[in-house]
Amino acid sequence: MQLNRISIIESLAINCSLSLKQFCKAMQKHFGLPDFNFDFENETEWGCVEVNGIEYNISRPYKAEILREWDETVPQGCNFSVSLEVSQEFLKGKESKSELSDLLIRIGQGVADLFNRDVYYHRTWLGVGNNVTRNQIFHPIQRNI
Repeated sequence: MQLNRISIIESLAINCSLSLKQFCKAMQKHFGLPDFNFDFENETEWGCVEVNGIEYNISRPYKAEILREWDETVPQGCNFSVSLEVSQEFLKGKESKSELSDLLIRIGQGVADLFNRDVYYHRTWLGVGNNVTRNQIFHPIQRNI
């Protein structure tokens, strides 16, 4: 999503041993998302897909701890970034703030349950130079089967 369309970016992080494509495929299946588009550069690879004004952007740097080097709010040991890039269009509806909160909880808890790992909600981007540090952890829910 182009920066001029983005209103908010919610940032989650997780430590997971899967490849980027395996991670995105699991997210796609679990959340009913369309196919991800993949790309890469010298330090990281990513997959992204936009649905209803929200872009799901999953990145996995090649080097351990690089996420923390880029963003000090990322907890140590995390090697995947899950960003929800929220368009201005999404936020125009009067119910959109509660919808965004519900989506963040659904995605954060869903990723924790899906990969059986803690997921860290560590930052909200509100614009260039305007960030709010978050300290919420989504723990996987243990289910008795």
